[in-house]
Amino acid sequence: MESLEQKYAQTLEVSNLSLKQRRVLLSSLKLFSEIGFENTTSSLIAERAGVSEGTVFSYFKTKEGILEAILSIFLEQVIPEVIADFSEKKFIVDQETFPFFLKSIVRDRLFFIQENQMHVKILLGRSFIDKNLSIQLGNIIVQSIIEPISPVLNQFKEKGLILNWSNERIVRYILALSFSYLIPMMLNDEGIINIDEVVDEIVECLSSALMKVK
Repeated sequence: MESLEQKYAQTLEVSNLSLKQRRVLLSSLKLFSEIGFENTTSSLIAERAGVSEGTVFSYFKTKEGILEAILSIFLEQVIPEVIADFSEKKFIVDQETFPFFLKSIVRDRLFFIQENQMHVKILLGRSFIDKNLSIQLGNIIVQSIIEPISPVLNQFKEKGLILNWSNERIVRYILALSFSYLIPMMLNDEGIINIDEVVDEIVECLSSALMKVK
């Protein structure tokens, strides 16, 4: 699957932004992910983008403005498209147990986040200090996931295999547990985690909480 940076670059290509604007945004994203927002200077952005510093700030008045432009594109286009790409896989309840279903939706997403952790870190870091962004990001992720997996969750509930919670509650529960493993990794720069081990723990916990005891 394409990385977040590749998806972002493709989104810029079909936007109405000028070539120089696209260069500034993509170069800024690369620098923010490589050395961090605070360590990125306007001169570094200009050098990486192949433009003058004056050009950078003629389009985006401040470095903060550049970050806001990057996050806006992520929230409005990139993240929903990435989630939609994951949702192309169809699940057949009759052929899958609930734990297997959980494993199939959690594993690939955790692996993708780990592979793109520096870009995800930019989003999360900003959401920690911007309440509106945090709410917006959370709602986009939850709502984008609910639609494709709701038919499957509904079938599990109809068969009496899982608790009759709302699908939004189930999705938020899955996300909360998954991010409890990922956030420490990204905040502490711990590198990679053992995805298979983490997925097994998440599935075990979710299965115990959501499956009906016969």
